[in-house]
Amino acid sequence: MSTAAQDVMQVCLNGHVITDRLRGRPEHGVSRCERCGAPTLHRCPTCGRDLPGALDVPGLEPIGTPGAPAYCVLCGATFPWARRRTPPPVGPLAVLDGLLRKLPRAVRQLRERHADRSPFRVEDVYDLEDLLRALLPLYFEDVRPEGRTPSYAAGTRTDFVLAPEETAVTVKRAAGADCERVLAEQFAEDAEYYERRGGVGALVGLVYDPDGRVVEPASFEAACRREEGLVLRCVAAQ
Repeated sequence: MSTAAQDVMQVCLNGHVITDRLRGRPEHGVSRCERCGAPTLHRCPTCGRDLPGALDVPGLEPIGTPGAPAYCVLCGATFPWARRRTPPPVGPLAVLDGLLRKLPRAVRQLRERHADRSPFRVEDVYDLEDLLRALLPLYFEDVRPEGRTPSYAAGTRTDFVLAPEETAVTVKRAAGADCERVLAEQFAEDAEYYERRGGVGALVGLVYDPDGRVVEPASFEAACRREEGLVLRCVAAQ
């Protein structure tokens, strides 16, 4: 009875598989990866064992190429590409930044709905609150609405507190000719509220600005940014 023989795999240091038949077809081997230019290896750098490649069964041609192994089957060492695959943990502020910057895109998509269904339109800050109430639980496990009536609002506004992350989120819509000054003053009041409240270490404010009233969004965000005491971030999304 014929038995399968194990060939050798060659992988670049970034994890791109060059070939899994290096022994049977050495002409396929390269010293550097053609995709990223990284050096290649075919043995465990720790113990020297060959990387397991394709099983060569007489009369059968292997189909496809397996992925690069993460660990050596002999000594258990982690290969360089496996260490690079593990991204650093993403903090809540980075997650919120990505979500809030894409929110106007979601608003535009919701204007077009199936058949004759009414579109979802963001006309005021309360529509923003409803949308964010729906989206935040997709990214955070414990989202708690925080009802309050700041001095700049005629009625109750709803913020959202991410309890485990000790982060609050507040939303605003840019309006009026002097909106940048007004928004900055509102954020200052919001930050003061959460400093008194306690239990929150960071405040993230969304400024929904579909009309482009904030002339230089990056400069406005930088002016609102605060690192000492309660951390303050602003996202001007147009």
